[in-house]
Amino acid sequence: MSRPLASISLVFMTLLLISCEPSVQAINYGQDGCSYCRMTIVEQHYGSELLTSKGKAYKFDSIECLAAFVIKEEVPTEKIHGLYFTDFEDAGNLYPLEEMIFVQASKLKSPMGLNLSAYRNQKTADDVALLYFGETKGWEQVQSFVETSWLK
Repeated sequence: MSRPLASISLVFMTLLLISCEPSVQAINYGQDGCSYCRMTIVEQHYGSELLTSKGKAYKFDSIECLAAFVIKEEVPTEKIHGLYFTDFEDAGNLYPLEEMIFVQASKLKSPMGLNLSAYRNQKTADDVALLYFGETKGWEQVQSFVETSWLK
């Protein structure tokens, strides 16, 4: 194989591999429906998404809907590429679970009533928890809270 042809083939294969990587899809607020409760996703501070390893995006109107979807294994764990959440302070933009701190606060109402919000900054999450009479949680604590408070 000639060098130019080999180079073109290498570039093509690289582009093909890159294009196969699942990527987050924007939530179309006011149009997309929640994959769990079927309500229209409206509030940009609370949207979340589950992305499968094949690139299918399941969109949610709240953290608790995504948590319930995961708890009920609507998508098998081994087929989940990632979970993504809106930083309450950066409405409409999704960030990976690994960057998030969750707050459950009775005075900060969320769309489905468990009053969960997400933040990328620990100090902000701590301040919100204090201001709105809540507490910070990790993802496992969120799932446990959703399971005992909502799915019992």
